[in-house]
Amino acid sequence: MPKPGDKAKVKVNVKERVVDETCDLSLSELSEIPVREIASFKRVTVLDLSSNRLVNLGKNFSILTRLVRLDLSKNQIKFLPEDFGQLEQLRHLDLYNNCLEHLPISFGQLRRLRYLDLKGNPLTPAWEKIVGCCSTQKDCQQAAKNTVSICANYKPEFIERERLAAQESQKMAGAGDSSANAVQTNGGAAGGKKSTKPNNKKAKAKKLAGGGDNELTIKPVNAVGSGGSGAIALGSKSTQKNNQKKKNSKGDSWLNLLSRAALSSLVSFLVLFIINLLIIYMIMFKNPDIADKLVEYIPHQYRDWILTKTEIFRLRVTDWISEFRTPPEEH
Repeated sequence: MPKPGDKAKVKVNVKERVVDETCDLSLSELSEIPVREIASFKRVTVLDLSSNRLVNLGKNFSILTRLVRLDLSKNQIKFLPEDFGQLEQLRHLDLYNNCLEHLPISFGQLRRLRYLDLKGNPLTPAWEKIVGCCSTQKDCQQAAKNTVSICANYKPEFIERERLAAQESQKMAGAGDSSANAVQTNGGAAGGKKSTKPNNKKAKAKKLAGGGDNELTIKPVNAVGSGGSGAIALGSKSTQKNNQKKKNSKGDSWLNLLSRAALSSLVSFLVLFIINLLIIYMIMFKNPDIADKLVEYIPHQYRDWILTKTEIFRLRVTDWISEFRTPPEEH
């Protein structure tokens, strides 16, 4: 017997909601996604789960690897599963009006993603800077591109190191507060002058902590220090430039190959056409004996048709040559 305070699970007949390649489960008051039932329909590539009561996607949602378009708007989703990047065929993702604060690093595997809408989510400042406003379709396309590239270039260990660095900076800030209080209680005027240094340390530590929170997934922290993070950022930029150069060079090489192949095929066609004309001319007009011998090898059912066509062609060519050779006065 369910308790009065509990929300009853809504069961939906998925088979009735599947039309061609689309499964529409919107406005169904779902609190759990029937992943197994949806996965049984292998032709489904578009899934609409908007306007439900979803808080998470469950453990097995990543088995829906055939999805190309996914609508999760107007729910209460607080986080996405860490293996969400297994949906590598996904091109359109709508997460409008949810409760997301961050995205999983596996987003870097969504290489085909071309549209991402995250309006109405309480994102952290770092993710808000990456995603942007998403007010137009162009902004959503840019948000998808930025999110995938950021998640693809940075690894989880960098983010873990940055989180630990932020915790250490907060501890340093707490130690600065305690030392400042001890100096103020023990000293007089001299103690007051010395207490300014811990306060300065406290302010610096707070700035470092705030900077670490705001740039959680933009600038990874290396074990060496700030110089290491700068080197990693420069290295990622250089690798991106090198990849772009390689792609451009590959595209130019393919264009050159195609143009060369087209030119060579055109030249070969013209050469063969001229050679055929010469052969026909030599056989028909210069060596009729060879033409008669060739006619013997033609099958009987096609011989009359070919002879009539060649005779017509020969007469037309001779007329054209005679007209070309005679002077205009005789015409």
